[in-house]
Amino acid sequence: MLPNKKALELIKIYMKKDFTSKNLNELTKKLIELDLLIKTEDGTFTVRSEDPEELMHSRVGALKEGIEKFAIPSKIEDIKNPKILDLCSGMGYNAVSALHYNINSEIDIVEYSKEMLFLSLALDIPIKEHLLVKNAISEFFKGITDEKIRIFNEDARITLLRKDLKKYNCVFHDAFSPANDPVLYTVDFLKLIYENMDDSGVLISYSSSIPFRSALVECGFVISEGPSVGRKRGATLAYKNPNEIQKSEIKRIPESDERLIALSSVGVPFYDKNLNLNSSEIIKNREIERVNLKNLLGNKCYSTTKIKSGKIDEKLLKIQKENLNSSEIIKKMNKIYFEN
Repeated sequence: MLPNKKALELIKIYMKKDFTSKNLNELTKKLIELDLLIKTEDGTFTVRSEDPEELMHSRVGALKEGIEKFAIPSKIEDIKNPKILDLCSGMGYNAVSALHYNINSEIDIVEYSKEMLFLSLALDIPIKEHLLVKNAISEFFKGITDEKIRIFNEDARITLLRKDLKKYNCVFHDAFSPANDPVLYTVDFLKLIYENMDDSGVLISYSSSIPFRSALVECGFVISEGPSVGRKRGATLAYKNPNEIQKSEIKRIPESDERLIALSSVGVPFYDKNLNLNSSEIIKNREIERVNLKNLLGNKCYSTTKIKSGKIDEKLLKIQKENLNSSEIIKKMNKIYFEN
């Protein structure tokens, strides 16, 4: 899901003008008139995507998503001077929400689109901390680095290889849908995130994609079902090494999802070994891996329908009755399935 091209082209025009209130207000007015900047139910704005029926945020609210899907579940208000990695920050709603809940947050914003960063300057997010994000973005366009809110306008794969990164308490993973753009959902990219996280750090994503959750498990994360804000399925929380408080809050993902990740080719994750493949290459390679897995399993291969409905070996089903988290269940089911 990419921002609408017409919106990006219009924003580029205004990026060449002076950053005055008059010009910024004129930009938002034109975007609204062209039905490219859309007001969501909480009164905040989002951009229409390339698919004219889709928005870059849920219709329940762009700010509501930032607060209820990222800031609150991250528990940043309880962390002293939290270090946050905000991937695909877009217009900055997640960063603004984080600062609202903990003004001492240090945030590394990663956003590939200069246009989306610029659009944040033209918006009035109804939280005072937006002024801090606006200031950091304004400084970025002047070539000045804000030490508290750093902005990386580049491919996130490049950012995660930098030597000056912090040990992040929270990672807000808000990339485009993995089905269409899996670049930031690969095992190899998620391993970089894992390595750059604090020991009790948490990654949060709106995505509940099976191959994404499978990749998180492979990387060593303990996955948990997150809140569903404006979506049918819950978000994903992934802990590096959950402390006792976090352990008590971990919620298992749906049992059918556990089985799909452990036993089905649907659970084959995305890979990008050298962190240089494009989306189509990553998707193509995964399809090859899925075929290879099915060939390897032969007659032993369960259909997706049987896995979803639980019509599988009782020995595997019993694992899901054990007092384990989803990551432990998936690993145990997978091991037994492939050993037999």
